[in-house]
Amino acid sequence: MDYLSSSDSDDDDEIIKYFVSRKIRIIPKIKSYISDIVHVYTDKQFKGSFRVERSTAYNIVEKFENSIFFPRKNLNESSVTSENHILSFLWVSANKCCLRDVSERFGVGLTTQFRINNRVMDFLVDISATIINLNEGTDNLSQEFQKVSGLPGVIGCIDESSIPIRTPAHKLKSTYTNRHDMPSITLQTICDHKKKSIYVFTGAPGKIHNSRVFALTDIS
Repeated sequence: MDYLSSSDSDDDDEIIKYFVSRKIRIIPKIKSYISDIVHVYTDKQFKGSFRVERSTAYNIVEKFENSIFFPRKNLNESSVTSENHILSFLWVSANKCCLRDVSERFGVGLTTQFRINNRVMDFLVDISATIINLNEGTDNLSQEFQKVSGLPGVIGCIDESSIPIRTPAHKLKSTYTNRHDMPSITLQTICDHKKKSIYVFTGAPGKIHNSRVFALTDIS
């Protein structure tokens, strides 16, 4: 028994020594990217990087900070400001880049950036009904569209686009493959005379025809 106990103790010592001797893997990140770089952007440079006006972006920042989606009680992410949330999400949305690039640029971990994206997306979905509303001002939309196109009784143009995805788990790839032989979901939107989206619908598998996608929407 003493032999076994001594052996177990030696094993424990080896395990402890192993973990103590391990070097902590530090992933380099850009420090103070927002304060040192973004804050000195001209308005034109800001829009070029984030695809929205600076005033629009910071209006969203203010609304997000006052919403239930901004984490105030999570001590592990207390340093991630509402500005960091919105700007990092806009960067993901506006630029073709991977999650690792965004997390390193905005000085957070991969998992934290993943959570940030989910929070902001939930927030935008929550306020979307107040921003994109097809039930208000249809007469005015029709008049403005007629001024541009000469077509009476039209409030906007509808079109679709494919969003590339990886085939969801336990699903058939052929179900999501579009006419370009690429797994995707369909985004369908209606734009007014100012090219502003006044209705958006997405989520249908790419194989479904556009007319069927329209039949799934609330306005069909």
